Amino acid sequence: MKKFHKMLYDRHFTLVTDHKPLLAVFGSKKGIPVYTANRLQRWGIILLGYNFTIRYASTEKIGQADALTRLIASREMEPEDTVIATVAVEPEVRAVVLETMNQLPVTFDAVRDATKNDSILQKAMEYHQSSWPTTCPSGELRKLFQRRSSLSVVNGCLLFGDRIVLPTELRQRVLAQFHSGHPGISFMKPLARSYVYWPGMDEHMEQVCRSCFRCAAVQKLPNRQLPQPWPQPEKPWSRIHMDFAGPINEQSFLIVLDAFSKWPEVLIMSEKTTMATITKLRHLFSTFGIPETFVRQ
Repeated sequence: MKKFHKMLYDRHFTLVTDHKPLLAVFGSKKGIPVYTANRLQRWGIILLGYNFTIRYASTEKIGQADALTRLIASREMEPEDTVIATVAVEPEVRAVVLETMNQLPVTFDAVRDATKNDSILQKAMEYHQSSWPTTCPSGELRKLFQRRSSLSVVNGCLLFGDRIVLPTELRQRVLAQFHSGHPGISFMKPLARSYVYWPGMDEHMEQVCRSCFRCAAVQKLPNRQLPQPWPQPEKPWSRIHMDFAGPINEQSFLIVLDAFSKWPEVLIMSEKTTMATITKLRHLFSTFGIPETFVRQ
């Protein structure tokens, strides 16, 4: 696109690719996914200056263009001009993943071996390397489908951004380490999210903390503050309070109370809608005037 910038700029064109995962990165109306590899993010910023529609076509249908790129054997290109052939995690992300694994009670090789025996993760990796179905799957695969644009495969392991996706047989062991200090759910969740991911992780942590007495003891207690009374108004109809009551005998009522005189106005409501309430209040204000303070329960 840089080579044909003068012809493409300020014109709408169609960008055809034979790599379907790029549709989720550059064709999404939600923008570039947060956990997209750095190289793809740089390309996305460059493409923001163009008006185009990206679509997928198999290699057989664009064989002429594909052949021309392969015929050039000895041509030096800048790193940013390299054609993206796969959605991969860059070396610095791999280093981050390996560093993360050093903090966990499992090794990268153990995760890779367990991933081979996990049917859900194997199916997700298969979809990622080919293409995801158009309809949303069910179960754990559904949550991975919803995050498919941020998934990647590194050395036989599935990653969500820069976090390793744990297979089922290792989750309890890792969860036990995060829970070993009994930090409580409010601290345990962000700690676990910074290292690993698996579908339903939050629900699993909540279940563990709810069944743990020591975690319950460190939970943040709500503030015990005594209710503060409203100040006494200095004149009638300066502050009014409103609430609904009913249904009583199949009728609903709008109750408006003057805080100074404690005088109630009870209005029958045929329906409890915004417009019906506004109509009743306008009629009331035309009689008593507009209050300074209006309190709605």
